Amino acid sequence: MNGRQRRSIDQPGRRTSRLRLRRMAVTLGMTPVVVAVLLLAGIASAQPTIPDQVHPRQVFIARNVDGLGTTRLILVDLLTGQERTVDVFGERFSVTPQGVMYYSPADKRVKVVGGDGSITEHPFVQPGETSRRIDWVVDADGQRIAWTLTDGRDGALTTLTEVADVNGENRRLLLADGPRAGIRAFPVAFSPDQTALYMDYQPDSIGDLTTFRQYAGLFAVALEDAEVLSLPGEPGCFCGGGFGGGWFLRLTLTPDLPNFALRVTQLERGQSEMLSALPLTDFTQGGDVLISPQGARAIYALAQVRNFGTPEQQIQTVLVQVDLTTLTQTVLGDVIDFLLRPVAWTEDESAVILSSPQFDGTWKIGVPDGELEQTARATYLGTIRASA
Repeated sequence: MNGRQRRSIDQPGRRTSRLRLRRMAVTLGMTPVVVAVLLLAGIASAQPTIPDQVHPRQVFIARNVDGLGTTRLILVDLLTGQERTVDVFGERFSVTPQGVMYYSPADKRVKVVGGDGSITEHPFVQPGETSRRIDWVVDADGQRIAWTLTDGRDGALTTLTEVADVNGENRRLLLADGPRAGIRAFPVAFSPDQTALYMDYQPDSIGDLTTFRQYAGLFAVALEDAEVLSLPGEPGCFCGGGFGGGWFLRLTLTPDLPNFALRVTQLERGQSEMLSALPLTDFTQGGDVLISPQGARAIYALAQVRNFGTPEQQIQTVLVQVDLTTLTQTVLGDVIDFLLRPVAWTEDESAVILSSPQFDGTWKIGVPDGELEQTARATYLGTIRASA
């Protein structure tokens, strides 16, 4: 099915109309320029000065489309409105300037789906013959990538961390860690000034099973000389956290469990403040801290799970907004009767895009009004902003 045009992600059975393209653009936070280009798709597609490989594309996924574990990638060309779909078996999907990276367990290889629907192996981010795990992270500008290879047996794990430009240049080994008993290093994010890589000492395999991504012992590695640097309050509890806009936010457990307080650190100054826990004692799991690019706001999710693992299991989510100018936090909107995770801020930072690990779909919640609406039936993954 590579490269085949398929039905609209909004209304199966119909091509995406101009009205729906406009609605999709608005709900996912595109700029007015992009909206105008979408509405003039016929003109844009006729211009030979815009090569197809540099068209920006939004990526959506539909999981287990055949009942056998197949994931369908839906690539929407933002200049023409054309959709391409590609069916793959994989996990750990992430958007890069080159396309959608994912790990193929069957082949034990990292692969890339290009904007044209082609599937290739990643040219250099690959597991070794004895690797038991590979993880990666791309910087916010899409210019640099870091990846870890974890090896070991009998619970003694060694992690090698490499960094490179996304085109493979300036590749080097940054950190060799271990052996550690049941612990591996895990890449989290690059610092905004590109001087450090933030990492975590992660209990092996547990992170993939938790409701939200959790961190145990976050630290930084200087990219210039590989010096390992400590972060305020670390190691902490096995809780959520996030980096962005020059901030480091970390959920922490309070003495009157299971409430979560929030430690807020301005990284350049190294100053931290603890924001008091909200009165949400029934919400015992938290994470997916997402900081706005300008560093003025953040959002994270709290969840409660009742009757876990039974047919009567129920999950509710509360979203919490953080004002980083006043250092205050409040509940955003109403309690949601399923699991939602923050994925991305819209370009004007007036809303947050959300997805659910329970089922496919994309939602948007306004900030600070808390109005929640579903914007697509497939799950938004990110936008490929390829360079020439």
